[in-house]
Amino acid sequence: MTVLDHAKSVMSVVVFTVNLSVWAIVLVVLGCAKALLPPARPRLDRMLDGCYRAAVAVHDGWMRSGIRVSLRQPELGIPRDELCIVLSNHQCFADIPLLQGAIARRGPLLKFLSKRELAWVPVLGVIFWAFDFPLLRRGTKQGQDDAQRREADRQALSAACDAVRRRPSALMVFAEGTRSSPSKIEERGSPYRHLLPPRVGGFASLVEALGTDLVSIIDVTIVSPEPLTFWEFVSGSGPAVTIEAERIAASELPEGRDALAKWIGERWAAKDDRIEAARRG
Repeated sequence: MTVLDHAKSVMSVVVFTVNLSVWAIVLVVLGCAKALLPPARPRLDRMLDGCYRAAVAVHDGWMRSGIRVSLRQPELGIPRDELCIVLSNHQCFADIPLLQGAIARRGPLLKFLSKRELAWVPVLGVIFWAFDFPLLRRGTKQGQDDAQRREADRQALSAACDAVRRRPSALMVFAEGTRSSPSKIEERGSPYRHLLPPRVGGFASLVEALGTDLVSIIDVTIVSPEPLTFWEFVSGSGPAVTIEAERIAASELPEGRDALAKWIGERWAAKDDRIEAARRG
């Protein structure tokens, strides 16, 4: 990267930070109004949703016009009130604005199942509170056996998902559990060339917790001709990025964790092949 590229990366971080901070002020005002004026809550929720999409539009516009990122995103046509799970590979922090632009700008808001402790983080806490992000509080207690812990975790997850049932949205799942990189792939002995092995447990628990309220799975593959880093991406000098997505009805998911593990493994193999094809040119 050149000095100019690094300067563009700094500017991108400034744009993202200022954009989120400005909207956070608006969220506090609307959120307080929502708490104080229950009859106006539906209208205020719509206004809050508009704020979310406006912030995403700023990020998306900056990536496309400000730093001229080479980016292809699909037109998915997902209804804004559809409760779905977005299942994606994960390369770097740039994946978040990429997926928000692909999913939330015209479709349902993209939300994350988060630990309740994160609600105290500045800016993040305001976002979680205003948009009713599902916040998970572990329900386990000392002395519980494995079966009791699993049941307590199931109940805690179901309670966290109540927020999504009230305001249907897209729940983000990075099944690899962390950002992938060539070094991590080698260290963990991954069976895939470009991906870490997916963890089915969190995905399966979420599917079970949402039950019949879950409408669809959006299987997303983030494809780049070479490994993607956040700093390079926000300079506009990174490789071209393609977002590919398939919408799958929740009713088509196999039943049982073993069957889900096989299903997600097959999906990951297909993602790996697609990334390999892009990197071979």
